[in-house]
Amino acid sequence: MKLLSVMFLAVLSSAAAAQPAAQPPAQPAPASPAGPDSATPTTSAGPEVLTLERAIDIAMKQQPSLRQSKAQLEVAHGRVDLARAARLPTLSVDATAGTGSTAKAAAAGSRGGPDFFSHAESTGLGAQASWRIYDFGATAANIRAAELSAEASGASVGTTVLDIRNGVEIAYLAAVARRRLVQVAEATVKSEDAHLDQAKRFVAAQAKDPIEVAQAQSRDANAKSALAQAQSDEAIALANLRSAIGWVDPESSPIVAASWPAPADVEPPVLGALVDTARKQRPEIVQLDKQLAAADADLDAAHAERRPVLSASASTQWSPGTGNWEPEPSWSAGLSLSWTLFDGGRAAADARIARANVQGAIAQRDALLVSLTSELDSARSQIVANRANVRASTEAVTAARAQLKLADARYTQGLGSQIELADAQTAVTTAEGNLVQAEFQLATAWAQLHRATAQQ
Repeated sequence: MKLLSVMFLAVLSSAAAAQPAAQPPAQPAPASPAGPDSATPTTSAGPEVLTLERAIDIAMKQQPSLRQSKAQLEVAHGRVDLARAARLPTLSVDATAGTGSTAKAAAAGSRGGPDFFSHAESTGLGAQASWRIYDFGATAANIRAAELSAEASGASVGTTVLDIRNGVEIAYLAAVARRRLVQVAEATVKSEDAHLDQAKRFVAAQAKDPIEVAQAQSRDANAKSALAQAQSDEAIALANLRSAIGWVDPESSPIVAASWPAPADVEPPVLGALVDTARKQRPEIVQLDKQLAAADADLDAAHAERRPVLSASASTQWSPGTGNWEPEPSWSAGLSLSWTLFDGGRAAADARIARANVQGAIAQRDALLVSLTSELDSARSQIVANRANVRASTEAVTAARAQLKLADARYTQGLGSQIELADAQTAVTTAEGNLVQAEFQLATAWAQLHRATAQQ
């Protein structure tokens, strides 16, 4: 978003053309355009003018990406429960019932056989229990890896929160900037309307050449075109804000007032202090630390896959049949020790993947630490430069308004020219647009610094 005001400033700058002429002293000079009124809300539809804090609060409740991140955290906790389940005994119960043909009774001297038209019922009731007693650290490693992965997912939620907050803040600042540029354009249109009316009066009094009306009309039309473009840009900025918030109400749109969330008018902390703060608070660093530890635990689990497993099992069964409910239940219990001597290379492949994940996590963490200092240095430098730019732009606006006031007075007394008046008006519009841009860049730089240091 560079040079928010360039669209209408360039148009207005090209409109400065006029001829010097005398002015009847009875004509009043048009008032100099005032700066943007920070108390005037946007004209977009909607019952509530959002503050930045309110916009962020709505985003934290409605933004789908945050809900998705929390769902992924819940999945990670479910994997922890799944890993822990390997330590607990399992118990299953089964019951069967069936019917089928029976064998014919064998007569003397004959062979018995199936009797298709006879039947008998059979039933069964059983229970089995098993318990992995000890696996020489394999389950413990899996549980540790799952717990660390869940902690990494918890840190990723913090990253998502920071990203949403930063996205809403940037979109909100852009909407405020567009609203203020609309006010600059409205002030320019009001001033050009007054200049056009003044030119018409001059020509009617035969004090000026008729070409001055055409020149004033051209500037007035250009100013109105610039206003329409500024209003279109504001609508786009509000649509972007709607997306950043996760606004779900189609019947209304978010609207903002033309007032900046006041950034701290102080020098930012020194770079060393910013780096220390960021390394302590950035959830991405916590997330990568947990991912690295989880990758180490996965490697331990991969190495433990071929270790022996000691298990216990027990079962019972009762199977009465038609006309025979006397059989006693049977049962069995025992211990087993199993050891996979060769698994086709699966454990080696899992260990290779785990080692690669460890190296990847280390590289990712180092890359973040390398870029962190540069990110903080850039945000800090932008704040320093933009604070100076805001001060200079404020002075330029003051000087441009004074110049326009003098040009109006000279034109009223017949000493100035339309060219001088047009140049003064363009200078005011340009200076006010540049001030809005400088204020936007300063506020954005503070927002980026807050994101880089994980400040909320």
